[in-house]
Amino acid sequence: MYLKFRGHNKQYFLPIYLVCDFEAFLKLIDSEASANSTRIINEHEISGFACHRVTRFTKHQTDPTVYSGPNVMEKFHEHLMIEAEIINNILTKNHEMNPLPPNLQ
Repeated sequence: MYLKFRGHNKQYFLPIYLVCDFEAFLKLIDSEASANSTRIINEHEISGFACHRVTRFTKHQTDPTVYSGPNVMEKFHEHLMIEAEIINNILTKNHEMNPLPPNLQ
């Protein structure tokens, strides 16, 4: 038995979305045992990201933006704010509709 999704008509269509991937490495840390006797020995340190805009409209698709260096999360946040502004400009344009073909009038 497996789970199958059948309510595709209930999905919300997203005309544009961002696909992002983070790269990280494990960094050893010194820590003492906490109250529940768990001792943290390492943590993920983010070293870079890649992000690109995906849409079925090819003129609005982008190649991945890749960043690796200091202040990764700051650079990622800056990139997201730029993308948000661009996507907002794309989606708020009011285009006139094409007339219906004669067989549908």
